Amino acid sequence: MILSCNHLSKRFGRKTAVDQVSFEVDAGDVLGMIGLNGAGKTTLLKMITGLIWPDSGTATICGYDVHRRHRQAMANLGAIIEWPAFHDELTARKNLEILSGGRGKEYQRKLAEIADFIDIKGYLDRKVGGFSTGMKQRLGIALALLPDSRFIILDEPTNGLDPGGIIEIRSIIRDYNRQFGTTILMTSHMLGEIEQVCSKIIIINEGQIIAAGKMAELLENNTCIEIIPDRISESIILLHAAAAAGELPISFVRDCRDKLKVEVTTPCAGEINALLVKNGIMVSSLSTKRRDLESFFMEKISNTESTHDSGNRV
Repeated sequence: MILSCNHLSKRFGRKTAVDQVSFEVDAGDVLGMIGLNGAGKTTLLKMITGLIWPDSGTATICGYDVHRRHRQAMANLGAIIEWPAFHDELTARKNLEILSGGRGKEYQRKLAEIADFIDIKGYLDRKVGGFSTGMKQRLGIALALLPDSRFIILDEPTNGLDPGGIIEIRSIIRDYNRQFGTTILMTSHMLGEIEQVCSKIIIINEGQIIAAGKMAELLENNTCIEIIPDRISESIILLHAAAAAGELPISFVRDCRDKLKVEVTTPCAGEINALLVKNGIMVSSLSTKRRDLESFFMEKISNTESTHDSGNRV
């Protein structure tokens, strides 16, 4: 096991930023951590990396307590949280040397390997001030991987990139894990990227984990039906009523402006269409798709908020 978090909690004044969070990351995992702004992700990452102390609970990396045996734990970790401010007037090579503290033949060997893999070899002796956002992101990933990290944490690695840059960084992360077995924990607000790169996810809301597990298993249970009706609000009322009465196996209905996304536990597209048409609603399109991470995420967040509104804690 690479990372183990046990009942981590952190308060800032009256606000509980992280509340009794426990999870584990196995060697070779690519874990995506997602949540709304203010959910507690950054605070949790800072506790995992020893940047702040928890009020209670522990975090260990490769068996070493992050706070009580910090040096030994950090020897196995490379982390980029709130991406580093590189020195624009210095070369990429010098930036990596200073920020990683790397020295010696083994460091130079690893630097050459990483630079070749993520395609920055030709940029090492150029000043960082002239780098594009995408090249700086690559440099940040190189920094996380040096000198020889078994486990890396990447906070929003594709933030600010154009579509081409996003695809490139996605490939680097995925391919590096496959080739070298490096364990990766990454955050992103781009759920499509998390779905394509990560094998496991945890969803955090209001400082708590509300869902966790293997991506495929979490998404396989339900089917998403996309519907374009002429009267969306009325359709939502009908579908909610059918679900409440147990007439249709609907777990979640989401209004996506010009269409509805309906999560169902068993196939029932024909029954849904018949219900809407019977009530005078014109359906111009109805299609069945595998549930995606975005739909799953919104369902979990919505269900959690509904539970909180009723006065209960998840």
